[in-house]
Parts: sequence; structure tokens; C-alpha cells
Amino acid sequence: MSSLNNDVLVFQQTKNLVKNDFAIMDEQGRQVGHVETGGSTLGRMLKGSRELTVFAGPENPVLRVKDTMTLGRDRMEIVDAAGAPLASLVKRISFFRTRITLDLQGEELNLEGNIWGFEFQMSGPGGAMGTVSRQWSGVGNAFLGMSTYSLRLAPHLTLPQRYALIGSVLALDLIREKESRN
Repeated sequence: MSSLNNDVLVFQQTKNLVKNDFAIMDEQGRQVGHVETGGSTLGRMLKGSRELTVFAGPENPVLRVKDTMTLGRDRMEIVDAAGAPLASLVKRISFFRTRITLDLQGEELNLEGNIWGFEFQMSGPGGAMGTVSRQWSGVGNAFLGMSTYSLRLAPHLTLPQRYALIGSVLALDLIREKESRN
């Protein structure tokens, strides 16, 4: 069983010019995973983070989020540890709110909220699946652009649903970062 099976996960960002990493903790503050930035250093310097890998322990990757280059809407792929497609994410055009759809192998999941306030509700065919919100992480971290996100997942989720929603939190952060660069 993965250490990422907690219903509450807290993502603490560590960021600089060439990395956008996260520590993933449970509700008690114990680290249960981490996220590492992938891709070339030069590419990250020029275009920002475009690939993030989630680890459920040292040397135990469980999923990867890839920001695919497209014109127009943001599109990202979430793949499992073996590189097999898990979900694809598309940012939809919506006024005053951010709406994102996740295609999880034919099952459509929706994320709706505010990219700047970073409050999102996640839902699917069976109803509510979770929420993600940004938490105050201190003046120093805010000044440096680092964030802390709290992800609350419904207990009935399957492992692919859980991983797709974990990946979507990282995708939302990548979208927010890209929008702040424009």
C-alpha cells in the first residue's frame, strides 16, 4: 500500500530558478512522499517546470505529470511509474473561474475553482471527490513564490482516481506559474 493513501495530503513547495519540488506530508506533518522536477536544467530555466515526478518514498516513483507544449489551452499528461497513461488534463475556457477536466481512462473528472486563490473542488460521476486549497506558508515563502497546498480526498477513491487527483494538484500549480509568467 502506498504512503500516499492518506485522505489529507499537504504539499510544501521548495522552489528556485531551476526546480519546483514539493515535500508531501500527512495531516500530522510526517513526510509520506516528495515531488522532484524533471527535464533539462536549461529547459527549466527558459520555460519553467514542465515535468514533475511524485515519489512515495526514496527511489519509488508512482506518477509523473508532463506539461505538453501546445498552442491555446493548457494540456498535461499524468502517467504512472511505468510511463503508461493514467489521465489527461485540459484547462477549459471559463469566465471568472478556472475549469479543468481530467480524462481518467474514459471517466471524466472536473476541477473547478479559482487559480489565484487556489480553492478547487474535485468531482466525478459519483459526486464529490475532494478539495484542494492553498494554505498560508509564511511571509518569507510567499515572497519567494513558494506555496503550501492541502488536498482532502474522499475515502472511497480508487488508486487511479487518487493518483490522478494528486497529479492534478501539481498541474494546477504549473498552470498558475505559467499564468504568472505571462
